[in-house]
Amino acid sequence: MREQYSSYNECVEFFNEAQKSRPNLFKVQTIGKTWEDRDIVAVSITKDVDTNKDKPALFYTGTIHAREWIGIELSLSFAKYILEHIDYDPQLNAILDRTTLYMVPCANPDGFEYSRKHFSFWRKNRRKNADGSFGVDLNRNFEIGFTPNKDTTSNVYSGPFAFSEPETAALRDFVIEHKNITIALDYHSQGNVFFPAHNFIHEDAEDAIDLNLLAGNMAEEVRKESGREYGVHMGKPPVHLISGSGREFYYSLGALSLVAEVGTRNISDYKEHMSENIDENIPALMFALGEANNYEKDDSIPRVGNFIATSVTSREVELSWEYIDDESLYYEIYRSDKKKGYAQTSNRIGMTKLKTFTDKNLPASTNYYYYLRAVCKRRYIKSAFAQMCAVRTNPADNMFSKILYPAADKIGYVGEKTKKNTEHFGNNSVFVGISEKKGECYGVCGFSLSTIPENAVITSACISFYPMNRVAVQIESFGEWRVGQIDERGIDKIDSFDEIKNAKILSYIDRPTSSPQLAQGVWRKYKFANQEIEVLQKSLKRREACFRMEGPTSLPLSRASQMMQWDIGYGKFSGGLSYRPKLDISYTINEAKIDLKSSSEITVSKEAIDESKLKVGYDNNGNQEYGYMEFDLSNLPEMDNTVISDAYIDIEANKVNALNELRFHIEMIIPCEGEKSYEKIKDREIIERIGYDVSVSDIKDSSKHRFVFDKHAIGEMLKNADQTSKAVFVISASSQKSFCKSQDVSWCDTKRVKRPSLVINYIKKRRVAPECVENLRHSISDGIIKLEWDIPNDDGYQGAIVIKNPFRVPCSPYDGQKLYGGMDNYTYDNYGDKNIHKYYAVFSYDDVPNFSKAQFIEINQ
Repeated sequence: MREQYSSYNECVEFFNEAQKSRPNLFKVQTIGKTWEDRDIVAVSITKDVDTNKDKPALFYTGTIHAREWIGIELSLSFAKYILEHIDYDPQLNAILDRTTLYMVPCANPDGFEYSRKHFSFWRKNRRKNADGSFGVDLNRNFEIGFTPNKDTTSNVYSGPFAFSEPETAALRDFVIEHKNITIALDYHSQGNVFFPAHNFIHEDAEDAIDLNLLAGNMAEEVRKESGREYGVHMGKPPVHLISGSGREFYYSLGALSLVAEVGTRNISDYKEHMSENIDENIPALMFALGEANNYEKDDSIPRVGNFIATSVTSREVELSWEYIDDESLYYEIYRSDKKKGYAQTSNRIGMTKLKTFTDKNLPASTNYYYYLRAVCKRRYIKSAFAQMCAVRTNPADNMFSKILYPAADKIGYVGEKTKKNTEHFGNNSVFVGISEKKGECYGVCGFSLSTIPENAVITSACISFYPMNRVAVQIESFGEWRVGQIDERGIDKIDSFDEIKNAKILSYIDRPTSSPQLAQGVWRKYKFANQEIEVLQKSLKRREACFRMEGPTSLPLSRASQMMQWDIGYGKFSGGLSYRPKLDISYTINEAKIDLKSSSEITVSKEAIDESKLKVGYDNNGNQEYGYMEFDLSNLPEMDNTVISDAYIDIEANKVNALNELRFHIEMIIPCEGEKSYEKIKDREIIERIGYDVSVSDIKDSSKHRFVFDKHAIGEMLKNADQTSKAVFVISASSQKSFCKSQDVSWCDTKRVKRPSLVINYIKKRRVAPECVENLRHSISDGIIKLEWDIPNDDGYQGAIVIKNPFRVPCSPYDGQKLYGGMDNYTYDNYGDKNIHKYYAVFSYDDVPNFSKAQFIEINQ
């Protein structure tokens, strides 16, 4: 296996040969010497390579940890790809015309060779320490966040001082000298995840959106190539963030900086795994190289500002933004259903020169994340991304939605070999899978359904979990994770391993997630199918639902762990409410029905107005005869708390005196002023046609027919009901022939027993948001920002949601970090930095939910 990997000398020889064969494309230079006197090599790759500093650049580093061989192998493969494609690939040529690729294929030559020849899992370099031990962890030896460590035998020994090592000093000097570097990628193994650089506080930096989207776009390129899903995970400071890494140093110099953790082992089987990991990362590298030009430091176009949703309905989202006026500019809008999504051609939903865009025909009760950037068509350069705009479409007219969270004592895990399963609930994380230390482990998550009406009819549901770590728990490309609803009635102790393992499964939810699709840092959603919704529906009567997450129950050969770690949203190791598992349910309730009989039926002909008939067609002279119907709407329920889900007219033909070429349709009209006349009806003002035409042949097949209102017609009917307390309709006929006479259909019997009916189905549902909270204020309590507000005097008020956004006033209850949701009148920003500028917004909500306008404050202006 190891002979398939290149040695360091073979790597250097390859790049020297590339320079000889393509001197205008490759340039090799020595940027330093190691402790064992090996050259540290950097390679420049671009068209007309002597001009490399004149172009924006991507800086690639590999194998800074000796045992992580993917870095050096991927650099070689990417260079070979360039050599093989440069003569005919237009995309590659266009990229290298505008950008430079700098590569340090192996940042730790001594350690790498020691790993190859002596100790495979060697991680550090080969410095001889004063106590006779060897090695410094080079990725802890940079100056940003450098933390002294006296344990020289530790795998993460950071060295005597920052940049004490020749390898890190060489990287430092190279990056400082090459100020054209705009993107830096540091390749490691293992985990299949991108780690964007961090600013070491719990507040997003302005370019966090660009870091996440660069990672998300690279992950999408991997997915398109191999189907594997890479995670995107920035980490949760200040706990467990690495210090003194190259990633943060490059970021401190202004480069978008990522660590790429590739594969599931440090030194994997080359043919079976490593070659695939390499192949899937080449398109991702190509994408990143193509982005370097958009982040040129001195000549970029500015980021778009104030990107917000100005209107959100159940079907549409209206977006707007602010920017400079320039005829050479236009805008690209992208939509994702993931918070850490991507922005590519496949999810670009619009391009416009305007500063507004409406996204239409969306499903209701769905979260969306919008991305925006400006494009200069003259210079073929794009801006950095505007700050993400996050919204949730409203519930459909006859629907409610509810997002439920587990209580702390209902979320945790049980382990086969762990002895403190009780302490796993509401604390730390959920571990699911198997390891030699913990044995089999199952996640448990229980939800109270008490806030959903017992008569609710569930229409859709989704349960979501946040995978927070697959690196430390060492997941191979093996096994799958799935979620099932269990029968909580058979469980006495939720922290009993045996009871949870042997619990009765009522239904598994959605498809299992295989290891290659288990992406760290990206929400994993399990959507309920109809059969699974039926099981959840029965749980409403019990007022609770409990779910078990399970993973593999056996280990791959020679591996000690196959475990996934999930965030629970509680405890000091979690990310808080934003990362808590959630059960998203949409539902309706049983409809009420109003069946209104027509209050009058009139035949309007040229000869007369007949109030005893409803005859429609053509008279003996070929003039039309119209049917006129009125319905009294004065007894409709109060509309502020009522939603009409459906409306239709049922009508039955009493007598048919017509041939098959006649067709009949119904129109809702503006009521006539004054007395009715043939001319007024003929020249009627039509509001909307109702339903579809019916023909005489249809009537002969069935005398009863239904004309169904569309949404617009329902709205217009209600508008007229407010003004006149009635709805007026006209039935008219049309014929395929140019002249028709003495043909008609009667639509009501003489005794008015079978009169037309206007049927309205409705549910009780608030249409108006509750009042805003009042007197929003903040203070500092024990070094933490405390927010307080006054609860409005509104019967519909069901609570408040608190959102934080560092860049603008949150435009929706989803547009930022969620800090709180509930009935209290205060909360704390437990993770935030009290000295950073930011906005806090509080949205009142009811049981629909309808949300009030934001009450907000700005702090640290």
